[in-house]
Amino acid sequence: MTLCNENFLSPAGFRLDIPGFKSIGFQCTNAIVPGISMNGPTQATPYNDFQLAGDKLNYESLTLTFLIDEDCLNYSLIHNWMVGITYPQKSDQWYEFAEQMRDKDFENESQLDQIDLYLNILSSNFNTAFKLHFYDAFPVRLNSLEFNTDISDIQYLKAEVEFKYTYYKLTNSNDKQLTL
Repeated sequence: MTLCNENFLSPAGFRLDIPGFKSIGFQCTNAIVPGISMNGPTQATPYNDFQLAGDKLNYESLTLTFLIDEDCLNYSLIHNWMVGITYPQKSDQWYEFAEQMRDKDFENESQLDQIDLYLNILSSNFNTAFKLHFYDAFPVRLNSLEFNTDISDIQYLKAEVEFKYTYYKLTNSNDKQLTL
């Protein structure tokens, strides 16, 4: 008989990794692991309607809150990523963004519109216990920043970003899918 792990999962141990953007840090203070749901058809009968199992998963958005670095690099990366995807002022904004990323850690600029994200969940020893691998992620919302001189204590600025993605998997620290 195998013993189950008696250590409980801490909500304070997590880290965001965006491959290709290793030089830009995201000190996350909050991460909401998205829920999933499925909708199935209802089978009508004369006595009672029965809910049948669904055949399609619906994934909620990934929402992260991070501290903005003093040079605003992490905030501007998300901002420029969104501008690059949508090119709101001119059609070559995507190419400008891809050119900027070529100078960074990112090797394949053709994949910049949707990339994989990893939310590493840390154990009680602050080692990676497991990962949430989000496939084909891209930002869809970045909150506004409030600068305020009326505060008495310094409160460092935080940003909230929302990502859409195709799906996610739970993997172990070696990127193998978690199974029972």
